Amino acid sequence: MTELVKIPYLQIMMMTQQIVQLADRYSKHVGIAVSTLSMRLFCDSQKIDNLRAGKDLLTKRFEAAVQFFDENWPVDVEWPSDIPRPSVAEREEAPAA
Repeated sequence: MTELVKIPYLQIMMMTQQIVQLADRYSKHVGIAVSTLSMRLFCDSQKIDNLRAGKDLLTKRFEAAVQFFDENWPVDVEWPSDIPRPSVAEREEAPAA
């Protein structure tokens, strides 16, 4: 039997706020509405606004959204320092050649 892991509420809120922060910065830079980005990410134009209002997000959807931002982040915009970036973590974990 697998053990259920409880994620603290504060940590969940931090994860959803990371998506909101990335969405705001990304959409502003590329010149699209947050609702347009939300539709592209989640097939739901209200999802990012719902996160902003305190709603929840499934872990797989969170991971997919962060991966999208990582792969599509504009090179002339700094990634927020308080949000771990997947590609940076992968490079740091890769064995030296």
